[in-house]
Amino acid sequence: LDLGSGEQMLLSDSGTQLNDLAWHTAELFHDMYNVTLTVDNHSKTSLRMPGPERELYINDGLYVGGTGGLDQAYLSRDLNGFRGCLDEVIFNQHNLLSSLRPYSGFKNVYEVSLGCSPQFFANEDDPISFFSSRAYISLPPWMAQHEWAFECSIHTSAEEGIVMYNSARQGDFVALEIQKGLLVAMVGKEGSKTELRSLTFINDNKWHNIKLFFTPKNLQLTVDGETVKSIISSRSKAFHLKGSLFLGGIDDSTRSEVRKVGLSSVAGKRVKGGSFKGCFRDIKINHVKMGLPNAVVTKDISVGCEPEKELDISTTGSPTTIPITLVDSVTQLPPNDVSTLAKGLVKKYGHNFLQLRNLVVPEGGRGSLDSKHIKVNLDFKKLGIRQSQIIFRIEEQPVHGQLRLDVDQEQAEHTFSMLDLWHGRVMYIHGGSEDPQDFFMFSVFSSSRKEVPGYLKGHKLHRYNITVTPTNDAPELSLPEGNLFTLLENSKKRLTTDVLKAIDIDSNYTDLVYSVLGNLNADAGYLENEDNPDTPITSFSHSALVDGKIYYIHTGVRNSRIVLRVSDGEKVSNTVVLRIMAVGLEYKISNNTGLEVIQGEMFLLSTKQLAVWTNALKQVVEIRYDVIEPPRFGELQRMHSSGEWKITNSFSQRVLEKERLRYLSTYQSIQTSNSTDHFKCKVIVASRATEELVFPIKVKWIHYTIKNNKPIELDKITRAVIDSEHLYATAHGVHLSEDELRFRLLTLPKRGIIVVNNARLDVNSTFRQKDITDLKVEYQLMERSYEDTSDEFVFHIFSKHAHSASHVFKINIKADVNSIFMTNNGLSLLEGESKLITKDELLAETLSTKEMYYRVTKTPHHGKLMRINLSNSTKDFDNIMSFTNQDILEERIMYVHDDSETTLDGFTFIASTKLSLTDNDIGSKEGVFNISIHLVNDEKPIRVIDKVFHVVKNGQRLLTLDDLCYHDADSDFSDGQLVYTRRGIAMGDLVLANDTSQKLYQFHQEDLEQNRVLFIHHGMNSGRFVLFVSDGKHYVSSLLDISAQDAYLKTGNNTGLLVQKGQAKTLTNANFSVETNLDIRNNNEILFTIQEAPKHGRLFLKGSKIESFTQHDLRNGYLSYQHDNSKNLADVFTLLVEAKDLRLDVKIHVKVYLESHQRPPIVLHNKILLVEEGKPVKIENSKLK
Repeated sequence: LDLGSGEQMLLSDSGTQLNDLAWHTAELFHDMYNVTLTVDNHSKTSLRMPGPERELYINDGLYVGGTGGLDQAYLSRDLNGFRGCLDEVIFNQHNLLSSLRPYSGFKNVYEVSLGCSPQFFANEDDPISFFSSRAYISLPPWMAQHEWAFECSIHTSAEEGIVMYNSARQGDFVALEIQKGLLVAMVGKEGSKTELRSLTFINDNKWHNIKLFFTPKNLQLTVDGETVKSIISSRSKAFHLKGSLFLGGIDDSTRSEVRKVGLSSVAGKRVKGGSFKGCFRDIKINHVKMGLPNAVVTKDISVGCEPEKELDISTTGSPTTIPITLVDSVTQLPPNDVSTLAKGLVKKYGHNFLQLRNLVVPEGGRGSLDSKHIKVNLDFKKLGIRQSQIIFRIEEQPVHGQLRLDVDQEQAEHTFSMLDLWHGRVMYIHGGSEDPQDFFMFSVFSSSRKEVPGYLKGHKLHRYNITVTPTNDAPELSLPEGNLFTLLENSKKRLTTDVLKAIDIDSNYTDLVYSVLGNLNADAGYLENEDNPDTPITSFSHSALVDGKIYYIHTGVRNSRIVLRVSDGEKVSNTVVLRIMAVGLEYKISNNTGLEVIQGEMFLLSTKQLAVWTNALKQVVEIRYDVIEPPRFGELQRMHSSGEWKITNSFSQRVLEKERLRYLSTYQSIQTSNSTDHFKCKVIVASRATEELVFPIKVKWIHYTIKNNKPIELDKITRAVIDSEHLYATAHGVHLSEDELRFRLLTLPKRGIIVVNNARLDVNSTFRQKDITDLKVEYQLMERSYEDTSDEFVFHIFSKHAHSASHVFKINIKADVNSIFMTNNGLSLLEGESKLITKDELLAETLSTKEMYYRVTKTPHHGKLMRINLSNSTKDFDNIMSFTNQDILEERIMYVHDDSETTLDGFTFIASTKLSLTDNDIGSKEGVFNISIHLVNDEKPIRVIDKVFHVVKNGQRLLTLDDLCYHDADSDFSDGQLVYTRRGIAMGDLVLANDTSQKLYQFHQEDLEQNRVLFIHHGMNSGRFVLFVSDGKHYVSSLLDISAQDAYLKTGNNTGLLVQKGQAKTLTNANFSVETNLDIRNNNEILFTIQEAPKHGRLFLKGSKIESFTQHDLRNGYLSYQHDNSKNLADVFTLLVEAKDLRLDVKIHVKVYLESHQRPPIVLHNKILLVEEGKPVKIENSKLK
């Protein structure tokens, strides 16, 4: 690199080999005076440019792959062009290889093709095909001193062509060519030429083994074991070869030299061609195998040797192949009338004188254009020209391949004639891309000097289409990060697609399988799939590699290698060698900066504050920090997957990398000294305890100052605002707004309440300094004092950072002579009693008077207030609405309970010093007098179910609340606690339902409700027995009638269903029920099946259509009938009822009414009727309707 102050050379790392047929990345970065060269992302070298210049000026253009004939002093004469493949060539964000089309004056492209040619991956054993008259291979100079040997096998049908040529000093040379099918060896020395001709024809499309051996004195040629010899007549004993060794042909710079020495292959019309057409294999130079890997330059050659032939159109097609058809040229001649065709056109073809047939080539292959692909249908006699004078000019090159023209060099550039087509001199070479089509644009003109029509003057463009048949390309395997894989000793490291990169442009990546070639070094390690740990593998899928499941496990020696390739199931890729190097673990504490945090806040820790460096390259190494001494003034917290922060005593470096660790300052008290915090942890790297470290934490402590704390005074008022003149605080150490500074109530005032925004505060309630400033905090006095007194509440100041010590705020209260002080302790009495209200229960007074008046604003609900009349006055003193202190003191006010089953009563009143009372008057006070009533058991049980109990003869049946039930009206008594007692039963027994051997003589009503009482019949078919029922105080007797019959199932009631048109109605036991004397334990045992469904509606169970339901569904109201909104106002459905072995058919009628049927009648006319005395009058609709 030369910026103007002298040339500087920057070499890549000598340990990185680039000629290993693997893909490598290279990046040259120039910034100011610094230049950095990076290879495979990890090998870096750099230098600093001298001098003041720092800009790179490009005057001669930018060259990629070669110098393009550029002649500058800084370029060496023997500089070779790059030979291989380049991809993603970016210069300052410009993709230089985005298009390979040349643009005159801007871009020149020479011997560059799309794709990566197979010849770069060929080995010395692969045959080589030469397919044009200018094809050749140049090998490095032939280094020998006294004798030279050239061997190979050739396959050809050509009669002429250069097989081998090498120059020597002083005009000497050695050559091997085919003349008329025979192989001829020539050595030129000191102006004389020695020729040696073989006796075997080799142009028979068969393989022939040849060997050329010569010394300064002798020449020997062997073909298929037949040898001819000759002596070289020369005085000199030395023979010094120079330059490249050419096989199959020569380059343009050597052509004039070859013409001078008289090789017949470049004589006459072949002067600009002369190359061998056919195949080489088994090339040896001085007994050393040579081939394409040794080539310096190649031209018009391909790997492999297959006889050239046109693909058969009928066999190369497939369902996805584009059909091969004859197509017209893209641009047609003006549509003149056929009867007036231009001169030379044939009426049969009209204006379309060109017939084009698609060329079909395999992907990455080649094919010759001949006369069957391009036909010219003209009347050449009328035109007066020959077919050979029709010339085609290539106006636009193919997009995905190249056209190679093996034509006379005197022809114009990019042109070929009909003669060239006949002789197969036009060849298309596909670039190997996956595109199924290609094309080129051409024009047609005549080389004749005669006047020709306009359509033969090259003014019209024609498009020639090329069909590419796909082939399965072998995958390509590369090492993007280089061939060195580094990991820690005795560890495992994941293989990723950054390490191994497979490219297969025509196969699904899921089909790719990687294989390990040869034997893995068992002393070094092995590959494993994480799905099957501890098991060495020699192959794995691409999917497993992408999913990160493939690991290399190191177990032994430090240096080894793995040979890998990849297959798509049909073809295999190139082979790559991955060097494995295990290194010992190295680490150090790279960051321990500590942190600074404000009290009460948190700080996210990352690797910027705490980190351990290791020499592991792109390898996960577990680095853990175990906290052995936690911080004193805060907590270390880790974020869990739920998003919740929790205290932790251990964390990893990965947690630090993701910033999921924080220090939270939790010390809320005021810190007077400038204390610091820290935590101590033990660092563990790769399960090895290393060392302890102390992580320092500096806390900025917060302090609060109360600037104002002045008592407020209440004089003849009951409320006062606490403003900032009375209470104001500030914070130091952090900026806090009045919104953020808060007060918490630790105790409440005893004589009043604190209100903020009309909301009463409790203990631990808070308010803001801003609330005080905005006059929203208020003290309200609840109890007026007889004398001057005070009140107070305790608070502390806090924010998210800290809280202060406790402080007291005082309220001074002046006594109010007009304030009413009240005794209100309520009253307690028994149900149905009456009791006096004395001064111990209710009395109001002030400092100035005891004369008080009471007005009842809400009377008792379950009793009345009475004033006892001490005289014989007949005045009604029941339900009084007012009374005085005098009445209370003289014990004349009485409450009388109404004997109801209630436990609470009371009345609301206003006490005042004035006789005329109004709410909220000064000198008045509202109160509620509560009355508590203690209930007494004064109600006897009453029978609510009284009917005959039916049972099957000699059978049994549960006795339930449907058969026998009592109710006790006492509100504090549960009916389930009623006790039933019985004596002997002549026609059966009462037993426990779940234990029939245990007879019941006493049970609770709750047992009836829970189905625990069972009656078993025996003896007489009818009778009765006595039951005594008690609530614990009262006893009543009862008779239970028993009737034993044969088993039956019958309809209880069937009132039918009344439903509004188009609406739904629930069907319950109120509409329809059945009765039975069977022992039914569960309502689901009675099943209803719809025999005949309703015609004008449907039955639904919980919204779903049904065919059957149970007694349980019917009782709980789960069943409904939905009318279909038709005009039919009557419906019916039939049910089959089944209970054990009994059956019953029931028909249920449905009546449908209109909405108007249920509305009350509307009076339209109701007018006064005028009647003459004694006369009748007709009442018409106009009067009454």
